[in-house]
Amino acid sequence: GGGRRMHTWSYISQPILSTVKVHVYIEMHLSCLDTNRAKQWIIIGDENGHVGFWDYPTQKKVDALKVSASRVTCIRFIERKQWIVAGTEDGYLHVYSYETRFQKITSLRVGAIENLESRAAHTHLAIHPTQPYLLSVYGFKVKLWDWDVGWECIQTFENEELMTILRVAFNPNDTFATASMDCTVEVWSLDSPEFIYTLVGHSSIVNCLDFFTCDDQEYLVTGSHDQTAKIWDLQKMMCIHTLEAFVSPVMSLLYQPDLQILITGSQDGAIYLWSTRNCGNYSCPPALNRIIKVGCAGAVYHLACVMGGLLIGKENAVAIIDVDDVNYQEQPTDKSEQQLSACTTHHAGDMSKEKAWSKSKLLDVHPLELRFPYCPNEPIPCSLHLTNNTDENVAFRLVDKSGKSPWCFTKLPLCGIVPHGSTYTLTVTMKEEMKLKEETDFDLVIQSSLLGDKYIEVFNDQSESDTFFKEAKLFGNMVHEVTLKAVYVQYGEITSENISVKYNPDSLWSLDAHPTEPWILTGHNSGYARIWNNEMKFLINSFKVSDQDAVSCVKFIARKQLIVAMTDLAHLHVYDCSCVTKIEKISFERGDYGTSTLLAVHPILPYVLASGLVLLNWDLSWKTTRIFESEAVTAETVVFNTRDTNSFASGSYDGEVQVWRLDSSDPEYSLIGHLKKVTCLDFVTCGDQQYLISGSYDSTVKIWDLQKRECICTLEAMSPVHCVLAHPNLPVIITGTEHGIIHLWNSTDFRLKRTISLGGGGPVITLGCLMGSPRVVIGQENAFFAMDIHDDWGGQPQGRDNFIGKFQ
Repeated sequence: GGGRRMHTWSYISQPILSTVKVHVYIEMHLSCLDTNRAKQWIIIGDENGHVGFWDYPTQKKVDALKVSASRVTCIRFIERKQWIVAGTEDGYLHVYSYETRFQKITSLRVGAIENLESRAAHTHLAIHPTQPYLLSVYGFKVKLWDWDVGWECIQTFENEELMTILRVAFNPNDTFATASMDCTVEVWSLDSPEFIYTLVGHSSIVNCLDFFTCDDQEYLVTGSHDQTAKIWDLQKMMCIHTLEAFVSPVMSLLYQPDLQILITGSQDGAIYLWSTRNCGNYSCPPALNRIIKVGCAGAVYHLACVMGGLLIGKENAVAIIDVDDVNYQEQPTDKSEQQLSACTTHHAGDMSKEKAWSKSKLLDVHPLELRFPYCPNEPIPCSLHLTNNTDENVAFRLVDKSGKSPWCFTKLPLCGIVPHGSTYTLTVTMKEEMKLKEETDFDLVIQSSLLGDKYIEVFNDQSESDTFFKEAKLFGNMVHEVTLKAVYVQYGEITSENISVKYNPDSLWSLDAHPTEPWILTGHNSGYARIWNNEMKFLINSFKVSDQDAVSCVKFIARKQLIVAMTDLAHLHVYDCSCVTKIEKISFERGDYGTSTLLAVHPILPYVLASGLVLLNWDLSWKTTRIFESEAVTAETVVFNTRDTNSFASGSYDGEVQVWRLDSSDPEYSLIGHLKKVTCLDFVTCGDQQYLISGSYDSTVKIWDLQKRECICTLEAMSPVHCVLAHPNLPVIITGTEHGIIHLWNSTDFRLKRTISLGGGGPVITLGCLMGSPRVVIGQENAFFAMDIHDDWGGQPQGRDNFIGKFQ
């Protein structure tokens, strides 16, 4: 985080007097840490999904990456593989190689879906000292992963009481121990899914545990909220020592075998050093040598060794002290002069990439003039095309160094990530009240820098982008700049991208395009539904659907001249729209449609599929004809198959896709692959082959072969996917994401054709296509965009260099 600084500090603590030197003191927000002895690195995970790398000898930050949008709860080095493994609060595991510019190895879901909403559940990890094994803890399950067989889960362990497990630790003899919410510790064998025995003795939650060896005897030490630490004899399966000097809960512990010292950290910020030289003597408990308090508030959550020093991790600071130098006398330090800086030394393999692009542009920018046409009383969009010339992802931001842009543009700076070998279209929008002069004195600059795999998702906000570019300069990475100019011109002087925009103060929830008429139907948070012309420029009609609920789904039934609307509480409303200027409500259904809100209209049969997977027949006065049931979590999205009219697909909260037949209440088969909930589905036909497309909150789009019943391709969107649309007239798949980004993919080879950012309208909620036209309507939370999709937007070479994803 910001405001980091380093200074020395000393403290004399009672009752055992000693003076220690704090070599390093860094203020930051952290949630976990680990050390790499070979690299002499400290790795720190934070609450925003970032991981930072600090070089201990130089006391400088040397690199950073973002692994998740969720808090990093556990971070581990696997030194023999030169990997880092990060576990996140939402139940996922991310693996990177730190010798190849932090290339991503894999991501795995380690948490059971039923635990994802539990505040007590979080990911904790343990690495086997010699075998290719990793243990993950999430909720009440422990999973054993073997990275030598493609990170396969080879065993699942579960306690009988289904009690949340907090911590896990490996013993080199192929056993491990877990600490649970029920105050117990269980010891397990890797060969059996059931625990061997339970250690009972603590009267409150066990916060930490670890194995250690002293005088050739193996022990387990545990620290608890009951303000004690216990040492257990594993052969006799009993507690042999209880350490009771604490006045607050024990939060962390560490054993130093060379010094035969057990170090414990407590909630009140104190650190206790215990001698274990006579640990095997039951009548001679470990002696308390010293109590140390580092001069910063907060509990000691983390302890680790680094170059003979003790690394202390608190919630808002990291400190490093010597534990064996008791004679050191405090040296005066001027804190204001001890400023933490970042290292400009590149890692091996980095410099060749930087030098290769130092004399050329990372991005081709076109045009270099932003030419805004005059549009009275309307926001004025202008497109900027950024083409990535490299084989890595490139980060960019559009900034105005003059500082005048907030008065003129709807959102600036604008930032993003351009995937390798592809083009990114950035929409810059002038405020509707602004009229630019012929020439302006804006100092507009596109800044860009190589990103690689360091960000698993796009920048979450502007501050995250600013931090990246600030650190890129501090780390000595190249930051390229391209200067732009903004001018005001008449309509006839430019070739327009034919983009129209309308900002919407009533948050959008849903949208549908009429298949034969120039109408767009929208549902809103206010409970209103509205009908617009297909340019979204003027309103045709507006009607109130609900006084209490948002209109979450709206659909035209063109062949019956009906409108159906589903509200947030899963109430279905039906309207006659034979005269679009006079909408009449003809029925109201209040059946049990489940907790999610979804709606699909069958292409030829008189069916509507509503929330709860309830099939309604409008020819039978909207009678329920079937309820489809599944063991999977509630369906989040549904789509009818346009080729096989007796089939449909649904996507669930647990990431599962299910394919159904209308004549059966049970799913025909399931498609498993997404790590998070499935938010959208569509069918696409390529030649004689039909595929199912699924988008997910795991920031991917998957292409499923329905004959083989398997995923054939995974497309990486770098942002949670909200909606997907297979264009009926062009070989294009369109996806919309949480961060307001549109992706256009080729529907024959599934390569990325273009990335489009529409500015500050919020998440892309929904997509619509006007039949017989290349024009699409894009519904963001706070804006509507209508734009043409050009057939030549896939003009890049169709090689692997612009493929963003992976084939299975």
